Amino acid sequence: MYCNKCGSYIPSKRTVCSNCGTPVPDPSAPAPAPVVETQPEKRPNGIAIAGLVMGILTIVFCWVPGLPVLTGLLGLIFSIAGIAKKNSRAKGAAVTGLILSIAGTILSIFVMGAILVPQVNKYMAKAEEAKSYLQTMETSGTD
Repeated sequence: MYCNKCGSYIPSKRTVCSNCGTPVPDPSAPAPAPVVETQPEKRPNGIAIAGLVMGILTIVFCWVPGLPVLTGLLGLIFSIAGIAKKNSRAKGAAVTGLILSIAGTILSIFVMGAILVPQVNKYMAKAEEAKSYLQTMETSGTD
């Protein structure tokens, strides 16, 4: 048998290494279990899930004025925080929330543009009509 510490040969029936004094393990005793290094446990990431939920709400309510800006901003913040969190199981949810928040905010801008532009054009046409009516009233001299 050889010493585990210094590698010197130890004759049988010796209980201590003659070179370094290290106790010799009992050969009849079971060998200690090898130490297995485990990866740190991945914990649930509530912030990433919140980012995903906010991203979904941004898409669903893209037609409501103002709400997608709020939910999109919160989704963006929560998703970035979820991505930055170490040892998390929900990084995919955080990335999905980030994408949905950005896409929902952009979609809401287009939807609001599609709703508001015709309304503004209609208002401008009526304003021009009222202006021309007032001009004709002034030129005709009637009040």
